[in-house]
Amino acid sequence: MSVVVHHRARILLVRHGHYERVGDLGDRVWELSPLGRRQAVHTGRRLLHLLDTDSTEFGGLFASPWPRARQTAEIASKEIKVERITIKPYLHESLPLVDPERSAKWGIHPDLPMTSEDDRKATQKQVNRVREQFFRPPKHDTTLVLFTHGNLIRYLVNSVLDLPLEAWCRLSIAHASITEIHTYDDGFETLISFNGTNHLPASMVTSA
Repeated sequence: MSVVVHHRARILLVRHGHYERVGDLGDRVWELSPLGRRQAVHTGRRLLHLLDTDSTEFGGLFASPWPRARQTAEIASKEIKVERITIKPYLHESLPLVDPERSAKWGIHPDLPMTSEDDRKATQKQVNRVREQFFRPPKHDTTLVLFTHGNLIRYLVNSVLDLPLEAWCRLSIAHASITEIHTYDDGFETLISFNGTNHLPASMVTSA
């Protein structure tokens, strides 16, 4: 009797650390706060442990181009002794989707405007792009680390659980948290953990 060995990709999704919302400079400019930098150090140390205790091949460290995610990756990479960070433009933050029909079941955030259909299509296209790049069936056992943003992580989790993107509002996600997803060569996907913050002191856990 032959034994079928399936290959596995281990995807670690890291939300950026706490950041400074300075004036009206916006998402493409805002940088990590001192707290966010400390969170990034702790996250890097946790990632080092996760990488050291797994036998898969390290497939790379990837980051959003937006400063708070890129800086989190740069700080954490020093802890895990990885020199190369690959910037992927499509790992930027996603729009918070709110639609009266699709969101009715999942709850509508009271402070957010309704999303246009064009914006929803653009968000779905971004999620699909990330999935095409990182969630395709692996040809060998590998671990990938992606430094990105809260909404995109929640959308990716929803895609694994076969939930609509609008279910994001039921998932709270902290700064510098780690979410782990596994994909397999037969197309199966599973959520291993979401919003892990055990590596952070309680006083350093933030989300907004």
